[in-house]
Amino acid sequence: MPLVTVVMPTYNRAHMLPAAVETVREQTLADWELLIVDDGSTDGTPALLGRWSREDERIRSVRQENRGQSAARNRALDLARGEYVAYLDSDNALLPECLEVLTDALRVRPDKSYAMPQGSRVLELWEDGRLVRSVDTTAEEFPPELSLQGIVHRRIHTDMNGFLHRRELTDAGVRFAEDIRRMEDWEFFLQLAERFPEGFLYVPRVLYRYTQRYGGDGAVSNTSYAEWADLFEAIYAKHKNDRLMAGQTWYPDRVTKWRAMQEKFERGEAPPPHLYRFS
Repeated sequence: MPLVTVVMPTYNRAHMLPAAVETVREQTLADWELLIVDDGSTDGTPALLGRWSREDERIRSVRQENRGQSAARNRALDLARGEYVAYLDSDNALLPECLEVLTDALRVRPDKSYAMPQGSRVLELWEDGRLVRSVDTTAEEFPPELSLQGIVHRRIHTDMNGFLHRRELTDAGVRFAEDIRRMEDWEFFLQLAERFPEGFLYVPRVLYRYTQRYGGDGAVSNTSYAEWADLFEAIYAKHKNDRLMAGQTWYPDRVTKWRAMQEKFERGEAPPPHLYRFS
């Protein structure tokens, strides 16, 4: 059995998938399996997956009908064989020492069961297939210290890239919410915080590169302010009684903010959502 299963959902990203896969193959820790779930791609993704499976027995893939990123990750969790599970989206990158550093961190802390590293984060604006602007938000997104309550209170951007946990957590039934189109990664952390509050470990070292593309094929580019408000409303309703939720300030402020932005957008007084961070 591999030490680490790297979970990678993908959909119609044959043009960027090879770069992400290569960052797994370049890991200083070689004892891994990469489990790619093709969420119904209609481009050249299946051919790539077939080739990689023949070239490297550590790369496995499975195909399903298009059901969304959460369903793809859940499918991978059902098939994962590693003692640890890590995550990488098909348009991002792990730094070479990521898996080694995180597994070592949990080995020396047997009281901890999941580890979040720092990362670098860049927002990119694309128009007609061209990159027109980029903004590096690394400094504001990743503090030198972070508590689990800070994640619950939405004080940091949360995504699955580079995140690693013992497989026993998902064997215990933690899964991604398939009815949530965005922020499903944050909602996953809220589940962990409620069920395993003592298991969190923050690793203050940059171990992955996260690129968020606006104006492309991602969910962040194909949504509305109203949907953002609805998501915060739904996540709060699901977790409002969690122990670490006490003292949070994001609800109802985020809901109020995005509903107001939707009204402004409809009046022509605000940019479309995918341009909001670049205005």
